[in-house]
Amino acid sequence: MAIDNLFDKLNSDRISRRTVLKIGIATGVGLAGLAAAGCTSPSPSVSVTPTAVPLKTKNTVNIGYLITDHHAPLYIAKTKGYLEKYGMNVKLANFNSGPEIMTQIAGGNIDIGLAGVPPAILAYDKDPTVKIVAAVHKNGSGLFVKKGSGITKFTDLKGKKIGYPGPGSIQDIMIRELCNDNNMSYANDLTMSKLPAGQWIGAVDAGTVDAVIAWEPYVTMAEMQNIGDVILRSEDIMPGHPCDSVVTTQKMISDYPGSVMAFLKAHRDAVELIKSNPQEAAQIVSSAEWLNNETPMERASMDHIAYLYKPDEEYLAGTDKFSRALSEELALTKKVYTRDELFDLSFVNQL
Repeated sequence: MAIDNLFDKLNSDRISRRTVLKIGIATGVGLAGLAAAGCTSPSPSVSVTPTAVPLKTKNTVNIGYLITDHHAPLYIAKTKGYLEKYGMNVKLANFNSGPEIMTQIAGGNIDIGLAGVPPAILAYDKDPTVKIVAAVHKNGSGLFVKKGSGITKFTDLKGKKIGYPGPGSIQDIMIRELCNDNNMSYANDLTMSKLPAGQWIGAVDAGTVDAVIAWEPYVTMAEMQNIGDVILRSEDIMPGHPCDSVVTTQKMISDYPGSVMAFLKAHRDAVELIKSNPQEAAQIVSSAEWLNNETPMERASMDHIAYLYKPDEEYLAGTDKFSRALSEELALTKKVYTRDELFDLSFVNQL
């Protein structure tokens, strides 16, 4: 399966209530994460030690991101001037999906990108020079149904249709996990329907699907707009699961280690601001420059996202689990990749 086809395109519109209503949805946009921690286990092996080479920097660093509160640290780093603080001149480009970002990174058009762990693993399967150099967040998804539908637990969805981003996504893997935990057959007991992110809430409201498993802020948005009932959040399904990561290439690491380190310092500062002042963080993320959302909704959504920069053991173990699922259950990769292969934490371990 081509990586570009793994997920449906994200809705590229800014996610103000007005925008969503204009396209007849009732509200929408996202992807998401949760809490910073240090590594509690031996770090994956590294391919380069930044202090052993000149910290050369690139004049302009191209950064790829998505319009979602999962990438709040980047919005904050740019708004607060953290990137400039560490001497970075950046050019930001937003994309519709993680796989698109990974394709651009592999092609050399993007230097650093923020993307989900599964797309990063799928990209590594094609190009082992791709490296995860830091975490962005954990958790940040949820399963919701139409308000008042009478569906209150996962087993009530037997024989029903569930909207989701697509095969191989974190959300897909969570549905498979729920099936295993509840003696249900993913193939026979459910109908999975790929939908663009901007249609998720509207599809539940219209009854096109019975439920949607989505990333934030769609989950919180459906709830706060009084359209959906959230029956499970990802912290209930796979507590502490890794979601987004900072990804680059071995060439960027080798040629411009100073730029990689500078970005991660700015990323760290942004994560620490989210932890110390979540209200200010939500105001930045919800601003017209970024998501063009309502701050109270964004503040509530971000409570279900654990932001971090240094992967902890929970994050690393979750990546191991996703790698096994992509290879053994979904047959989307040639083998199960280890954390030593996927990560280069030599930079983030110095922060």
